[in-house]
Amino acid sequence: MSGQPGGIRPRPLPPGVLRGEPTRLAAIVEALRPWRRRLVGLVLTWVGLSLLTAVLGLAPDVPVLLAILLAAAALVWHLLDHTAPHHLTVWPLVDGDFGGQRRGNDFRVANLAGRLEAADTRREGRESVVHDLHVQLQVLIRERLFARHGIVAEEEPVWAQSATPPELWDLLVGLPPPDLYRPDVLDPILRRIEQW
Repeated sequence: MSGQPGGIRPRPLPPGVLRGEPTRLAAIVEALRPWRRRLVGLVLTWVGLSLLTAVLGLAPDVPVLLAILLAAAALVWHLLDHTAPHHLTVWPLVDGDFGGQRRGNDFRVANLAGRLEAADTRREGRESVVHDLHVQLQVLIRERLFARHGIVAEEEPVWAQSATPPELWDLLVGLPPPDLYRPDVLDPILRRIEQW
């Protein structure tokens, strides 16, 4: 696979010919590539319904028919894309170590795993994932601090800092690392929280 989007290798050019920058039309075509079947199906349905209503002797309102089809298609596509059956979530760093344990199929865990994978491999939504992870890790640290020591960090910051491991305290009061979404950064933090 090459570094091209979607793993598609460009066709080799004849010797001496340089590949130019993609045109605006080529960029649009490339962006719509995953939607090609859906859009072609939508256009064919629209043309077919327009012809059918004309053949039946009705006066088709073609733009309104297109608007109705677009709204229905958007709803159906959204439902298809977001209600697909959820597969069993596999955490490579954890499940490799503890392969004998069965993991649940919680939507929240599957959603988080998908967001982490997208941020790590496809660079999608990194800032929001880092922010959400940081907030959740802060909640976990506060809960662990209260459960183990009966300390509320905001009420007794000096005691809380002395009872909290330094790396977790820095995460609680400071900014998160910008690459918190990466498994090699997140895994040691989660293990440290579990061991504390």
